[in-house]
Amino acid sequence: MLFGILLQRSQFCFVSGFRNIFTQKNFRFPTALCIAISIQSIGFFTLQHYELIELPNGEFSLSATVLGGLLFGFGMASAGCCGSGTWFRSGEGIVGAWLALFSFALTVASAQSGILKHWLAPLLQQNMVTDNFYQKLQINPWWLVISLCLITVLLLIYQIQHPRYQFQDPNKRFKYLSPFTGAALIGMLGVLAWYLSAQTGRNYGYGIAVPTANVIQYIVTGQQRYLNWGSLFVIGIIIGSFVSAKVCADFKLTLPPPDMLFRRLLGGVVMGIGASLAGGCTVTNSLVATAYFSAQGWTATGMILIGVWLSTFIFKTTQCRI
Repeated sequence: MLFGILLQRSQFCFVSGFRNIFTQKNFRFPTALCIAISIQSIGFFTLQHYELIELPNGEFSLSATVLGGLLFGFGMASAGCCGSGTWFRSGEGIVGAWLALFSFALTVASAQSGILKHWLAPLLQQNMVTDNFYQKLQINPWWLVISLCLITVLLLIYQIQHPRYQFQDPNKRFKYLSPFTGAALIGMLGVLAWYLSAQTGRNYGYGIAVPTANVIQYIVTGQQRYLNWGSLFVIGIIIGSFVSAKVCADFKLTLPPPDMLFRRLLGGVVMGIGASLAGGCTVTNSLVATAYFSAQGWTATGMILIGVWLSTFIFKTTQCRI
């Protein structure tokens, strides 16, 4: 619920944030993202040092991650929201997000245990590479943590010194959290989330794709194993976002134009396939996996950015609505 509140109050949106890099040359969201990643990075490696959590270490399919990242970036630009966005935008009453969430959830569930599993599983076994930068480089991870924090500080200083990155609307300045404040709170909550999740046997922090699939699997099968920390977490997002939106008078049922209905549904499907191939959505890869220097997380993030750029370029040149 806290994550949903923070997403809603800070409008922490990967779609508009990534798109603005290309359309406006605006790097405010990447700076905010780096703040959240840096805080989590410090927290994760501190918790690991005291043996309170264990950071993942293994292999991943490079080709599946590249393809999945491209598809996810294209899909979230089409749907108008990413994995976490489908949940918190739904809490704001955005009906288009409901459609994207429905198709996203069904697709990921199908990839986990349905018909898509037979199609996608072989791709996930190809071109396996080590999923850990500091072990591959054989260096102390704290050198990477320090480097990331220094880059974040430089980006933040640049943002503060340039007026174009400040709130232009004085009403929004007081209505919403600063993206940097929101990112800092999201990062701190992310460290706590991993610790609490680990206490239940789920060794991970924020996660959207698989937990979303688990919600559908629990509704369909009733198996108790699908009602877990992750599935309860994503349900909490929509509750928190709804409460925040209602309290702050942001909740409003908004219908998408009729010609956008299919695009929202299709975007959710493409996101679901992309997340299944890339090991997760933007939250899993760009917000969490990057913090413990997962090669898959950074690779997927780069490909998601390219996917967003391609979709933005295509929709712009074909005069489609975004």
